[in-house]
Amino acid sequence: MTSVDPALSQERAHAARVHNYLLGGKDNYRVDQAAGDAVRAAFASISRTVLAGQTYAHRVARHLARQGARQFIELGVGLPLQPYLHDIVQAAATADTSTLYIDNEPIIEAYADAMLTDLCTGRSHSMEADVRDAEGLLAVIREHGGIDLDRPVVLFAHALLDFLPDEEDPHGVVAGLLGGLPAGSFFSLTHSGADLAPDAWAAAADAYRCHGISFHPRTREEVGRFLAGLDAVGPGLTTAFRWHSGPAESDRAPWLVTERQAPLYAGVGRLL
Repeated sequence: MTSVDPALSQERAHAARVHNYLLGGKDNYRVDQAAGDAVRAAFASISRTVLAGQTYAHRVARHLARQGARQFIELGVGLPLQPYLHDIVQAAATADTSTLYIDNEPIIEAYADAMLTDLCTGRSHSMEADVRDAEGLLAVIREHGGIDLDRPVVLFAHALLDFLPDEEDPHGVVAGLLGGLPAGSFFSLTHSGADLAPDAWAAAADAYRCHGISFHPRTREEVGRFLAGLDAVGPGLTTAFRWHSGPAESDRAPWLVTERQAPLYAGVGRLL
């Protein structure tokens, strides 16, 4: 019998591992697969939706790196599949980049070293911190993260804010984090769209909760509040597969047809 390490939460489903499973990854356990299967049974196109979010993240990272962004912070990194964020931005940039991965789960630290072993150029780090404590997180980044918060950064919150309930004030958390970044920084998010596919997301949320994972789809108005006061990049808040940085990219997701197949909001804003 395989031993269970309580620090890695192997005895219960974990959102990062379920996400990995829905993408077709192998960094998950049976308990995560059971949760993923339940979510998929409730929402048939959930894997396509998760893939749309990852594809969007890649497009945004590539675009911003080409535009000169050199510092990237990913909140709630989870257990992504290759290529990783640091791979994408370093390949797109004309100079070395710094990438910082942040999560509040020990399991992420256990996988971080393996994820960062193939670096040849650029600087990449991983650290454990709680995104819900904006002031504390910014202090830790400034002291230990290898990121210069006096220069513009790109802050990613992809597949993260859905897992913060209203009582934890996710809008206040984001406002606190953005308040600690300099002008010229960028903020990118993805978020389940409660009003794009109400029944599907409600069923998916119930399935997540039945496996001990808190999940909270939100409407366009609620998601838009995360980007309030920022200068929109590209088309502003839209769906993940429709986001593009210019006309040349507008048809790059032919495998997705309607918002019902991937009802996921996405958007990028620049701090003025």
